[in-house]
Amino acid sequence: MRTIYSLLVLAMLCQACISQNSINASTEIFSLSAPQLNVSSVFFDSITTVRISFDFPNAVIKYSLNGGAVNQNSKIYTAPFELTESAVIKAKVYHPDYLESDVVQVEVVKTSTEKTIQEITLTPDASENYPGLGTTGLGDLVKGAEQFGGDKQWMGFQTDAISAAIKLNSNMEVSILVLSVLTNQSNWIFAPAKIEVFNKGEKVGVMSYPNSAIETSSGATFLRVPITKGTYSEFTVVVYPLDEIPEWHQGKGTSPWFFIDEIIIQ
Repeated sequence: MRTIYSLLVLAMLCQACISQNSINASTEIFSLSAPQLNVSSVFFDSITTVRISFDFPNAVIKYSLNGGAVNQNSKIYTAPFELTESAVIKAKVYHPDYLESDVVQVEVVKTSTEKTIQEITLTPDASENYPGLGTTGLGDLVKGAEQFGGDKQWMGFQTDAISAAIKLNSNMEVSILVLSVLTNQSNWIFAPAKIEVFNKGEKVGVMSYPNSAIETSSGATFLRVPITKGTYSEFTVVVYPLDEIPEWHQGKGTSPWFFIDEIIIQ
């Protein structure tokens, strides 16, 4: 009986210690939620406005504009600001009593004030399930939503390669070609593994994207293909999706989807 009584007393003392420790537990074990990051326009010809918000006392929002990591030495956000050039905006929240938040990211792309693409011909056609707006939608500078279901901007493909024959409105100097694609791996949509650009049969640009096979968050992915600087009137862009979905994914070994909503000439 004495043994049972001793055990009960010990259990009560342990419970009291746990409760006391819980009361005194440091708030540093809790992480902040991510801030809201919004831009007035993803594609813009002169100015886009950036707004970042997080409503919590003593919280500090920090950000970067070059795609680099956000840390304690990054710029502090105090008010909406304007951008006049393309940028990769990243932001997170810091607080003296809590762990920092996850990072949020939005990329904005400066475009020409004039329409540069006259015509695009795709081979093969997009899937009947995801036809988008046809090839005209690839040059309308309207961004598709990350929640792609029901969004008419996205064209979806499930094939080995996609070829886009592009005619420009006039001879123009080009140094970069940008593809706006979707990454949504939970729905088997992956960025492509490689992009090649040709002019009259000669390869003038190439970009490999090994991050396509790495697990990552969903969102728009802007792939910039450097072009041999020169004057051009046409291109053929060949996009190579991953051969198959990687081993870490539940759809491993099957063909991934490739989604695109815009082609931009710079």
